[in-house]
Amino acid sequence: MVDLGGPGRRRGRSGRGIYLHDPPPGYHPPRPRIPLQDRQRMARRDRLMRVTTVILVLAVGALAVFIALMLAGYH
Repeated sequence: MVDLGGPGRRRGRSGRGIYLHDPPPGYHPPRPRIPLQDRQRMARRDRLMRVTTVILVLAVGALAVFIALMLAGYH
C-alpha cells in the first residue's frame, strides 16, 4: 500500500489521505534520513578511496615509465 498524502496530517484536513494498493509506475518510496555521523563517515571513506585510487594510478604510471626507460636503455 502506497500513501500519497504527504508528510503527516495538516490542520483542516480530515480523512485518511490517498492510499493506493499498487504503486504507480516509476514510484520510489521516500528514502529514510541518514544521520549526520553516518554521512560524515561515508564522506571520509569516499575521500580516502579517492586518494588511494589517485596514488595507485600514479604508482602504476611511474612503474610503467620506469620499465619503458629500462627497456629503452637496454638496447
